[in-house]
Amino acid sequence: MKIKLKMEDILVTEATSVTEKFLTTGCLNLDRILKGGVPCRGITQVYGAAGTGKTQLALQLCLTVQLPITAGGLGAGAIYICTETAFPSRRLQQLIENSEIAKTYSTSGDVIFVNHIATIDELESCLQHKVPILMNTHKIGLLVIDSIAAPYRVEDWKGSRAKNLRNVGRQLHELCKNNDLCVICINQVSAVMDNHSYTSEGVDEQPALGFTWSSMITTSLYFYRRVSSRYACVMLASHLPKITFQFEVLVTFVVWYSANILASNGSVVLTSIFAISQFSINLEESNAT
Repeated sequence: MKIKLKMEDILVTEATSVTEKFLTTGCLNLDRILKGGVPCRGITQVYGAAGTGKTQLALQLCLTVQLPITAGGLGAGAIYICTETAFPSRRLQQLIENSEIAKTYSTSGDVIFVNHIATIDELESCLQHKVPILMNTHKIGLLVIDSIAAPYRVEDWKGSRAKNLRNVGRQLHELCKNNDLCVICINQVSAVMDNHSYTSEGVDEQPALGFTWSSMITTSLYFYRRVSSRYACVMLASHLPKITFQFEVLVTFVVWYSANILASNGSVVLTSIFAISQFSINLEESNAT
């Protein structure tokens, strides 16, 4: 008896025999925590409420992807798809002007290609046509969608959401199948309706778009705040344990993150202080996401 599987029935759970590539975050200690940086395989989801640092990390990666391979980069440019707000060009410029990465290496905004879309159809068309064309004419190592949930929240997609999400997921996996493109999807959050806790801190949020989208994800990082403290949690990664680390953003020339790495049982397994993004910016005024 033969069983014929449809592509949409296949979840992203396959092991890969190809040696994985990673994109550096620009921070040695954070790269160590992530066992190399952000994987250039599958879809990495970064989700959390507004003001938790998601977009800031994405902008940092837009610079590190330009670094040579010997420095942890891919020697390539980035595509940044905005779906809900204008591209944060001012924040990127501040990063370029003040980051040690930009001072040490030749990085700029010239190889960061920005596209604004507002609808589900535009997103699918962009991934199916515009992105491949750009990848054929330029060396691209990073694709950011900020955010993946926005188009689905402004349209009446009741009957076709699952199908559209699978289409987008398949397109993204097709784009990065050769292990040389890092895909970052920033996602919003929704409230958890039961008592299930995702982290040792009793988190009451979950990524938007539900199971259909989550089944397409290969790596998931959760950014959140508790009172005046910021945390990041590795929620899903085949090569990483589930860990939570606390970080602090200081409004100085160098933005330092102070991290207590917690195992899933809450015990501290590593403590370190490191710089992830090096630039001068008032995060409260900019409402960094």
